[in-house]
Amino acid sequence: PRLREQALQWHGTLSVAIYLRPHEQASPEYDEVLVTIHELHAGIESLGKCRLIISLVYGLDPATTPIEFDTLYPINALRNIALLQATTPLVMVIDIDFVPSRHFWQYLTDNSRYAALITSAHESLHVWALVSLELHEGYLPLPETQEEVARGLTNASVVVAEAYLNPAAHMPVGIQEWLLKNEIYGPIEASEAFEPFVLGSREKLPLYDERFRGYGWDKTTHAAQLRKEGFSYYMLPFHFVVARYHQPTPTAVRMFGDGEEQGDTLLRMRMEWLYNQFLAELEGRTYNLPQISKY
Repeated sequence: PRLREQALQWHGTLSVAIYLRPHEQASPEYDEVLVTIHELHAGIESLGKCRLIISLVYGLDPATTPIEFDTLYPINALRNIALLQATTPLVMVIDIDFVPSRHFWQYLTDNSRYAALITSAHESLHVWALVSLELHEGYLPLPETQEEVARGLTNASVVVAEAYLNPAAHMPVGIQEWLLKNEIYGPIEASEAFEPFVLGSREKLPLYDERFRGYGWDKTTHAAQLRKEGFSYYMLPFHFVVARYHQPTPTAVRMFGDGEEQGDTLLRMRMEWLYNQFLAELEGRTYNLPQISKY
């Protein structure tokens, strides 16, 4: 349902990587899952608005994989697979539960604006940080316009994504300033913790480091590489992406715990070490980042 909702709102090319866990591959319903994916693809394509590219990614079986870490959710590998299958000059990297605002694609592809965005992305290394929001009232429809966002912010049904868990990740977009803008603006200051979803050049954006699995530090490392390589963050007026709030995923709970379950301390320590290792590599005179799978 989330992919369908995203595809119905987007009138351009949409490249998606779908992860199939080992138990799903072994399930009696596996063939039905493939049929459902095929029918979704055919249904979206038949509307003639969104070109949907789906890549299936098969998870490793923990029973036959020597290193348990290799079986964790490969979030950055999924992002890279979707990016590598994309064909457009500009790419917008978002998670599958986020839906673009109404007419976002039409705004970007206005002839003169699209040409200017491509030039800025290719020649000046501009990236555009996306205003990313969460709807916290499940009975309400997702906001589709900036005016609906403003009303939702007033009654707190809409908040900036991760506002309660990791506010530094998306808060620097400056939601109140954004509400007042009607032109592209920037650059905006990018702190070390700022890790927005971005729009940028498919050719210029680095891929995501695939050593980062599970939950945490996956986009932070990408943002660090953008800063290191001279990218600048700008903002688009009017448009945004929004998701329905959901409880922390099992992957997130394993990393950080929740009210009832303690997180995996050793896994968190490993990921923190890996993040610091990435930053140290990034500061080297020459670096070979990101690290990606040979497959």
